[in-house]
Amino acid sequence: MTLPGWYMNDPFFDDQRDFSHFPPKVCDLNFHEDNDIEPEEQIHLNLAFMYKQVVSGAKTPELFMGCPYKAGEGGVCDGPGTVEVAPHNTMHKWVGSNSQPAREDMGVFYSAARDPVFYPHHANLDRVWEVWRGVHKFDLHNMDPDWLNSSFYFYDENSQLVRIYVRDVLNTTKLRSVYEEVDLPWLNMRPKPSVPSKMTKQALKLRENKTMLQSPRERILSAEFGSGGQNLDSSITVKVHRSKYNRRKQEKEEEEEVLVVHGIDVQSDEYVKFDVYINLVDESIVSPSFSEFAGTFVHIPHGKRVANRKTNLKLGISEVLEDLEADSDDSIWVTLIPRTKSCTYTLIDGLQIECMR
Repeated sequence: MTLPGWYMNDPFFDDQRDFSHFPPKVCDLNFHEDNDIEPEEQIHLNLAFMYKQVVSGAKTPELFMGCPYKAGEGGVCDGPGTVEVAPHNTMHKWVGSNSQPAREDMGVFYSAARDPVFYPHHANLDRVWEVWRGVHKFDLHNMDPDWLNSSFYFYDENSQLVRIYVRDVLNTTKLRSVYEEVDLPWLNMRPKPSVPSKMTKQALKLRENKTMLQSPRERILSAEFGSGGQNLDSSITVKVHRSKYNRRKQEKEEEEEVLVVHGIDVQSDEYVKFDVYINLVDESIVSPSFSEFAGTFVHIPHGKRVANRKTNLKLGISEVLEDLEADSDDSIWVTLIPRTKSCTYTLIDGLQIECMR
């Protein structure tokens, strides 16, 4: 979990990296700012984080890959997948130079490919894609025809422009490559609650009673924040209704319950990160290694001003609710915790829960 040794020497070295993150520094897959924790603890957090992003939080193709692109919809995507948010975006920022305005080279899209480590980073994400397919046993050949028939143009090794269809590159062996089999310790890192469920239920009941005594101006009871949205300059905790909280066992197996943070409006030229927790009763105990952690939102700037476009964050929460013994509750408490100063200028329209096959 460190920068590979090959990329610390010429010709693969780039002096536009964060020198404090050179080996033996262990990378932080949930990076938002530097911390002083011990390497062993960072490794533990990384393993728990990978479990969340690839296993429990990505049980459907859309959750892992992001929203579908459809012909005639102008190429607009309403939300990224778990692996793109992190570790993809977070590792870009972690590697980039802390002496540059946007942590260039790796920390911003316009300059990322100047650093040779950009390429193994993306190759490793492709490997994670292969791992995810094996974990969840998806037959991608039966996926949406619009996706299978999508095509891209590339220059081949002879500098000739070639057209490649998604359906032709689902099997890496056809590309004459295969990934080395390695241990995946994060597959067994299913987290546990930070607080026993009985204590959590008592605390949430007290919270609800206390909230009802507050004036309307002091409380946020609606999970929809209105036309102006809700500013994320500090933590937000809201109660979100579940329309299908009495689902049968078969329904739970066929559908993933998904928390949607919708209408996220960020400054396009800023690095933005916030974390999402469910039924959190103590904000001093927050970590990806606990069941309450539902996921994270990460936006990386492109390096130039572009028109702001709202996006959504979709998080699979069926396993989270099960681990928190909240899968039979008619509502849950969701807490959004800002992790970057840029969240001050971030607006959110609301939260809702839906089911996804």
